[in-house]
Amino acid sequence: MRVARLLLFVVLFAAVACSGARVRPDVVYEGNHRSYLCVLDNWTRSGKLYYHFETDAMVAATYLTAPMRRAFVAEWKRAFDLPQADSDAMLADQLEQAKRRVEFIVSFYTPAMRQNDLPSPDSSWRLWFIDAKGRKVAPVKIQPLKVQHEQEYDFYPTYTDFGKLYRVIFPIIGADGQPLQRDAGTVTLRVTGVRGVTDLVWQIPPEAH
Repeated sequence: MRVARLLLFVVLFAAVACSGARVRPDVVYEGNHRSYLCVLDNWTRSGKLYYHFETDAMVAATYLTAPMRRAFVAEWKRAFDLPQADSDAMLADQLEQAKRRVEFIVSFYTPAMRQNDLPSPDSSWRLWFIDAKGRKVAPVKIQPLKVQHEQEYDFYPTYTDFGKLYRVIFPIIGADGQPLQRDAGTVTLRVTGVRGVTDLVWQIPPEAH
């Protein structure tokens, strides 16, 4: 099972890597898991970090924008046959979170597990969010996510047992005190360290929201 999931990660990683930076506004949830995966792919980017010509880390990140959160709730409702009132409450909570934070679900893999320590103050890695105006902010929280059920693999298929899954939260206000431009234009999640850097880029047209 672990080998199968690693192979799945490699396949999905390659598919996401080939999807390009531009977010397509015409990719919408159509009431089934396949369309959910299409929306997920539209808002997911991946990258590799190399050291001495070898892969030192692989990262995939899903940007939890309002459209991505709507698709997540709709698929959750379909999968678990939620009552309308429950899904309405879930959607309201998700959209409120989208207003209050910049958030990513990050799947991170390193050959040496001890280096997979994004939340640590002494981590080998740093994460930055760069908004459409080039302003850069550090995360306010990096939370490891426990994967205990098959549903996590279904909703975030870039995760495998060989890596770790994180919730990475950034502020919505830049160092200049102004709101970050994060819903349109080119935004970047940068993963950097002594051994390399990779930029995950979303080119977001205004009509994507």
